[in-house]
Amino acid sequence: MTGVSIERLSLHLTGLSEGDGRRLMRMIADGLAAAPLEIAAEDRDALQSRITPRPGSGLQEIADQVIAELLSQLERSV
Repeated sequence: MTGVSIERLSLHLTGLSEGDGRRLMRMIADGLAAAPLEIAAEDRDALQSRITPRPGSGLQEIADQVIAELLSQLERSV
């Protein structure tokens, strides 16, 4: 298994306070760090994705949605 390094993760958020945005980023970072990646990812300049949280989603649900999308893209990129 190859390690994956993410130099920068940027989110463009609407409707969240700065504090909630920071908590969301921490949840995403922790989730990605804990994710089992069974891939040999190549260097990528950038991955982009747009998600629409389900109505009433909490921060953890949004984080889980972002993590799932990023992992899916990483797995497709090899």
